[in-house]
Amino acid sequence: MHANDKTLSEIDRARVVKLIDEHRKDWSLQQAFYLDPDIFALERELWFPRQWAIVAHASEVPEKGSHIIRQLFDEEIIVARHGDGENDIAAYHNVCTHRGSRLCLKDGRSRLLVCPYHAWGFRLTGELQTRRDLPEGVNGDDLALHKVPTKMIGGLVMCGLEAGSLPDIEPAAAGLTDLLRENGVADARIVARKSYLTKANWKLVLENFLECYHCRPAHPEYFRVNGHVKVTAMRDEYNAAEWKQEIDAWHSVIGDAEFHKGVWEPGDLDTMPFAMHRKPIGSGRLTLSDDGQPVSCLMGGRSKYDGGENGFRIGRLSFLSAPNDYLTMFQMVPRNANETDVILTWLVDKDADMAVDADRISWMWDVTTVQDKKITEDNAEGIASRAYRPGPYTPLESQAAFFVETYLSQLRALITGQPDDRQQGWAPPAQLFASAKVACGTRRP
Repeated sequence: MHANDKTLSEIDRARVVKLIDEHRKDWSLQQAFYLDPDIFALERELWFPRQWAIVAHASEVPEKGSHIIRQLFDEEIIVARHGDGENDIAAYHNVCTHRGSRLCLKDGRSRLLVCPYHAWGFRLTGELQTRRDLPEGVNGDDLALHKVPTKMIGGLVMCGLEAGSLPDIEPAAAGLTDLLRENGVADARIVARKSYLTKANWKLVLENFLECYHCRPAHPEYFRVNGHVKVTAMRDEYNAAEWKQEIDAWHSVIGDAEFHKGVWEPGDLDTMPFAMHRKPIGSGRLTLSDDGQPVSCLMGGRSKYDGGENGFRIGRLSFLSAPNDYLTMFQMVPRNANETDVILTWLVDKDADMAVDADRISWMWDVTTVQDKKITEDNAEGIASRAYRPGPYTPLESQAAFFVETYLSQLRALITGQPDDRQQGWAPPAQLFASAKVACGTRRP
């Protein structure tokens, strides 16, 4: 708990449950859920520890001894490679077990993790190495670093706050590893990373990311590049029919096996949510660049461009966009009730030309995220007004509505200890999936 937080016992949980019960289905949240530090404190206690999130790409710790500092929600952690194996990566809270100092101050490589305060050293596997000054009767084995639960999935470093609270990640590993491998994720390297600190509650940031209803007025570049906006950003029969023709033409080129790839698992408190959907970029574009032309070499062992994009959801706050020649990784990192770090990382094949143009690669999602930062901060300022009242989600905002219902259901269950069944019967968002077979099929592969 942060020093300026109320003690958790002082938070009126009955009030939060009452607000949840007053929620009108398919309408946005009441003001308190976007502004109230008490609710954020409850999320820190109850909801965040139930979430897995991407914290890094394996290439960021390439050799034994490599270590990096990253954020996991509003906690700082160390991610370290302790061996030569693919999965020999561990994470720890960035807190020395001697007197609580920050242990690592920057990314680096070393044989031990050494605290700059009193020079206590810790092995890369977390055990205390420096023991000569321990008082009599103190067991050094009890002073190992505080481990952070870690799981490698297809080159992505996934972490969570509390091992005993986290949902099962193994279904996601089984469902996504091969799909991530086919997109070259594990064999990628980073070419750019940007952080877009957004002065808005993390739920506003996520709701905005989950809908494209705002794309036509807010994102002219994204709207021009992506064909799916014909059905995700507007409701127009002519444009919908045109998009259906593009999908059918793409299907005829890539074949049934590739067209029908995908998976959907909405998840719950016991199972991590995950998904992968495929769609054509549209308008004959080969990739998500300004002119639609390649910006790097093909990834994942592909022999040709198929004009498609694979979109991944990995947990509730991590996403991946994968056209044929680069990747964009999205991390939503809640910092406090009114600030969220949105971190974008762009990757290409590890053997790609070292002179690839990072600006061409990052162009679309960079300009789009700058715009998202502005509109989400404007949204947050409006919600802070005494005039704010929840508003209805349109059919084009079904994913945002899906998230809100999921969030409220889970938060209520965590506060009361009683299950909430409002999630039952929800289906995947069919407008995201080129293949109706995938959208309407089984939840897991």
